[in-house]
Amino acid sequence: MPQSKELPLVSIITPSFNQGAFLEETILSVLEQDYTNLEYLVVDGASTDGSVDIIRRYQDRITWWISEPDSGQAEAINKGLAHAKGEIVAWLNSDDTYRPGAIRAAVDALLQNPAAGFVYGNLDSIDQDGELFNTITYQQHDLADLLSFRIIGQPSVFMRKSALERAGELDPSYHFLLDHQLWLRIARSAELKYVPEVWAAARHHPGAKNVAQASGFSEETARILEWAQGESDLAEQIEANKNKVRAGAQRLIARYLLDAGEAWRALKAYGHAFLAGPSYTLKHAGRILFAILSLLGFGWLRRYTSNGVSNRRPILVSGLHRSGTTWIGRMLAFSGELAYVSEPLNVHHRPGVLSSPVKHWYSYISSQNEGEYLAAFEKTLQLRYGIWKELFSLRSLHDLLRMLRDAFIFGRGRITRQRVLLKDPFALFSVPWFAEGLDCEVVIAIRHPAAFVSSLKRLDWSFDFGDLLAQPALMRDYLEPFRSDMEKVPNDLIVQASLLWRINAHVLKQFQAKFPQFHILKHDELSREPLDSFRKLYSALGLRFTRSVEKEILLATGPGNPKRGSRKSIYNTRLDSAANLDNWKRRLSKTEIERIRELTKDEVAPFYGDEDWA
Repeated sequence: MPQSKELPLVSIITPSFNQGAFLEETILSVLEQDYTNLEYLVVDGASTDGSVDIIRRYQDRITWWISEPDSGQAEAINKGLAHAKGEIVAWLNSDDTYRPGAIRAAVDALLQNPAAGFVYGNLDSIDQDGELFNTITYQQHDLADLLSFRIIGQPSVFMRKSALERAGELDPSYHFLLDHQLWLRIARSAELKYVPEVWAAARHHPGAKNVAQASGFSEETARILEWAQGESDLAEQIEANKNKVRAGAQRLIARYLLDAGEAWRALKAYGHAFLAGPSYTLKHAGRILFAILSLLGFGWLRRYTSNGVSNRRPILVSGLHRSGTTWIGRMLAFSGELAYVSEPLNVHHRPGVLSSPVKHWYSYISSQNEGEYLAAFEKTLQLRYGIWKELFSLRSLHDLLRMLRDAFIFGRGRITRQRVLLKDPFALFSVPWFAEGLDCEVVIAIRHPAAFVSSLKRLDWSFDFGDLLAQPALMRDYLEPFRSDMEKVPNDLIVQASLLWRINAHVLKQFQAKFPQFHILKHDELSREPLDSFRKLYSALGLRFTRSVEKEILLATGPGNPKRGSRKSIYNTRLDSAANLDNWKRRLSKTEIERIRELTKDEVAPFYGDEDWA
């Protein structure tokens, strides 16, 4: 189509939050379009993964951008819409892409169909590496179809600004089907136009909402239907097409429940859909069969047919001991998707778990000495349990029981193809090697210095800095500034623990700068809002946050649990997490708290402020 100044201005908005791995491809797919009368707006939600650096790289070609905290995708898009000047608007999420010529084709379709409130094309499905694995072909839909939850892929939609203004901006109370609810509002007063061309690609990856938070989609499906029934014009349409609407809603609810691992509830929803529309429901016989197989214990078969979406990367949870690594690991293990492997770098570890000996607490592994560990860790990550080595090392009944437990975890994990979760505080200084050498996703916990010191003081756990001083490479790469303090540390537990915390904070600041993809989490924030915090972490790691996971986390962290740990059960993770936050204020005297604050003041600022000592 020839370009001219008379062609309408098109505004494209990209909401962005911690999608640095995909953001540049998204940006280029917009900037390299062959439509020149274009403005591009990027709204970043204060990303910490290098996304802002990517945006700055293209800021001379981006019309307007901002990076600041927001309440979610809807607020970010609404910010962009408020700045948009185009007659035609669309948004493209920071992990999706436009196909070449998409904007030009969409403008052409809108110009040829002046009654259309929006136009939409077909949609490619790509995996995290950008490989095509499916193309979704739509049909011409109307309002009744949308009320029956015929979903239109959002990246392929281009709206007329006037139709959007009549419908109103996105409703920020929706987080999953916010686009479908908007399409319904536009379709009340305008036509829709389908163009049988592929205009965009939606990326399916473990951190995407439709993969990691599928249960939220089913809840919002029911909520949208309830909202529509309360709107007189939409209620008339629903009544005229009640079986179609009911079958469509239940089918979509079932689909997302199944993706969320709720097989029984999904089957019930498919049953309701069948009663309303048998022929329509039976088109989804494959998914119904999978729901039945899931109930029979064969749900793991999906991992063999996941179209590249399933995340197989191992997860490492690390941080100083007594910083919450065990708690975080067990909350993640509630997913049922992980084989939980505990502390292979503990000097007292069992040879069945890791075949290589470990000489020091906090052993440092890098590319220079990986030969001592690489083969052993590869075997661990393949969940190959060293049964014979373990048998010959047994010393007690306790060892035998632990061997049976670990052998079961490894065996079940291999059969069901679970991802491996390495929970190991003693891997702290080696996490770059785990990330780069073993392709681990890294989660690191940091705890308030006074809470950390208080925990060690309660258990009377001292620390021998000789284990760190005995590792020349570790001293050279990270800890040389602390050599003098470590060599002359007194036999004072508060001084020892404060020094260890300072070392930890010093290293984590370097990790933050060099490895923005690491998930560095404050134990205090996780404890204060465990449900929301773990929901976000599950999403970031590509784990499904199901109703059963939510229930388990609530049971493990709620007010019905003990408010403080017991010395008889130091690894108990069932605590009133919010109440546990302030235990250090009761265990430590004011003088001790002031000592800890003074001892850690040179490293504490990036993590804790004055208000955290109140």
